[in-house]
Amino acid sequence: MGVQAEWSGMRWEISPDQIKPLESIAAKRSVSVERNEEKEGEPATQTVAFDLMTIDVDYTVNRGATGEDPRSVYGAWWRLVGTYAPFYLGGRKFLGDLFLLTSADCGDIIMDGSGNFQECKITLKFEEYAQEASGLKAQKGAATDLKPGIFEQTATSAVGVGPSTSQAAGRIPTNAGM
Repeated sequence: MGVQAEWSGMRWEISPDQIKPLESIAAKRSVSVERNEEKEGEPATQTVAFDLMTIDVDYTVNRGATGEDPRSVYGAWWRLVGTYAPFYLGGRKFLGDLFLLTSADCGDIIMDGSGNFQECKITLKFEEYAQEASGLKAQKGAATDLKPGIFEQTATSAVGVGPSTSQAAGRIPTNAGM
């Protein structure tokens, strides 16, 4: 039991407080090969470059299992599209340094008679964020800008929990009579 994965403060976990497991995760790393044929007096060339890595995630939000409104959960993901942050799997960074949420889809929606979401499947697509290589820069006048997400990982064990040194020093009681 514990946190399976985490990205920008959003967690997939199985604990007494929450049941939100990953159903599937897929990762892809590939290369592109560009070949230029021989031209007059110039030799043929071949360029090989790594493509940006991708991560695809599927999970189901069920009101009964999580206590959360599936429509609100999807709305939270929808607002995070365009955000980049590290992706953690099993408490460690997974693949690259930063991943950009490129899409959030909601499907297999089950509603009650009043139109309230009872369950839905959320599909997320992440792409490696390499600012220099990707060319992902908002143009002037763009409606939305790419934005950083939360870069701190939540403590996954009791060892990492506690006040910082400055917080602990600030709580040391002082005795004015001494």
